[in-house]
Amino acid sequence: MQLFRNPVILLVLIVLAFLLFGANKLPKMARNMGQSMRILKSEVKEMKAEGSTAKQDDAQESQGQDDTTPVEGTVISNSEKTAKPNSEEQPSK
Repeated sequence: MQLFRNPVILLVLIVLAFLLFGANKLPKMARNMGQSMRILKSEVKEMKAEGSTAKQDDAQESQGQDDTTPVEGTVISNSEKTAKPNSEEQPSK
């Protein structure tokens, strides 16, 4: 890009930014932009880490290993459903 090869144009852009936004707002805007970039980087790293663990899980499943992780919850048998006729659930018709 030829915009950054000429320092005069870059200097004019900086002066124009000072005139438009004021000297008080520019540091705050730069700080917010830096914070946004850090958040974006951390989210990208997290997504890459999740992707690599998902690939590892897929590789383990393809090798024939069982995925026997426990699941939280309560098992409700048919006898328990019929024992509570005053429940709030409506039976499906």
